[in-house]
Amino acid sequence: MNIGVLSLSWPIFIQLAFTYCMGLVDIWALGMVSDAAAGSVGSVNTVTTFVLMMFSFMGQGGSLVYARMLGKGDVKKAQECYSVALGLHVLLGVAVSAALYLWAEDVAGLLGLRGQHLAYGTTFLQIVGGSCLIHSLVAMLGGVLAANGRTRAAMYAAMFTNVVNIVLIGFLVLLPAGPQWGVRGVALSTALATGAGLLFSVWLVLRHVRIRFRRPADARQVKAHAALLAAVSLPTMLEPAFWQGAQIVTTRIISAIGDSELAARMYTLSITNMIGMVSSALSQGLQITVGYLAGAGDWERIRRVSRATRLGGVVAAFVLAIAAALSSGVIMDAFTDSPDVAEAGRLLLWCGLLYLPGSSLIMTTASSLRAVGQVNYPAVTGILVLWGVFIPLAYVLSLPLGLAILGVMIAMTVDENLRALLLGVRWRRVSAAPGTEPVTEKAKEAPSVGI
Repeated sequence: MNIGVLSLSWPIFIQLAFTYCMGLVDIWALGMVSDAAAGSVGSVNTVTTFVLMMFSFMGQGGSLVYARMLGKGDVKKAQECYSVALGLHVLLGVAVSAALYLWAEDVAGLLGLRGQHLAYGTTFLQIVGGSCLIHSLVAMLGGVLAANGRTRAAMYAAMFTNVVNIVLIGFLVLLPAGPQWGVRGVALSTALATGAGLLFSVWLVLRHVRIRFRRPADARQVKAHAALLAAVSLPTMLEPAFWQGAQIVTTRIISAIGDSELAARMYTLSITNMIGMVSSALSQGLQITVGYLAGAGDWERIRRVSRATRLGGVVAAFVLAIAAALSSGVIMDAFTDSPDVAEAGRLLLWCGLLYLPGSSLIMTTASSLRAVGQVNYPAVTGILVLWGVFIPLAYVLSLPLGLAILGVMIAMTVDENLRALLLGVRWRRVSAAPGTEPVTEKAKEAPSVGI
């Protein structure tokens, strides 16, 4: 098995990019329907995006558990964990799907939608939210493939899903001779394409890669595996949940500053999110690699691979941030004709030099910590600094002190670099004294590890 960071990470990046593009295609298609449709779905999409993100991180938490077991050479226990995780994903997926389907109108109403906007939002939420079980299972199977070093397979599933989505949108929404179902057509395209991707993932796992699922011998083992999965996955899910909440508060602060600044942030996020995908892919690949090596007890290679990946991530983020900053004029001219929006956007892209490298360091260091069993520290640190430092500082600097959008960027710089420092200190302490876990000269299955 090849568990080199780069060999795992580049397919993850392409998978993330295709997932992002799927959302862009949906937005474009909705814009062809009407601005009201695009705006309504954009509002309820905050809910579906949050839920799907939670399933994604739950799958990543599971992949870490499997990787450590496989690193120990305990394939049987990993196969039992697959089965238990499948059950957990089914239970949670059914519960969330039922809740969003039954209370779609109430949720859309709480988001402030009325009239036709409410109808659009409810339709989309019932179909896409009601199909969350499918997304949950896709995330679970993706975690199994990743732990076995088969991130390319998950990438192919994402590509296949995108192709099916584009074809269905063309037929159900855009084709003049088609049904032209509008919002319902876009939602159905997304749900059906995800279902097709799930079937493809099942084929990949069971037939192509031939990964076996094993039922635990008794209820005691089921309980033990479920407790382990929950102990790893819950903190992994908790931090992005609080991060999403912080983004909502940040949006409200920026909207109080002015419409130009709010529009500039929305435009520049499409650029900074792409840079963040590189760091996210590296961190996910690193987590699988370190988790596998931690299971084998090979701390020397853990330190070496983690150090190289963290440095590479920072360099990549800095280079991409410089490229975005130098191209800021061209980028903003492509987005807007407003001088005020363009000026604010250029400032935001230049500020990326101050916080994007720190953000990369946070992701890769947190992944290393989680992979060696330190799952709570990154979550607690992220939540406390986000809500104890970033949010108050962003508000004070931007509004009472009058620094406007620059104040938010200063607060973000402090937040990202402070968290990177705290996580770095923790990692140096943990990696220097890895506890009682044995250090071996050679992993049990001698995996190929590289950068």
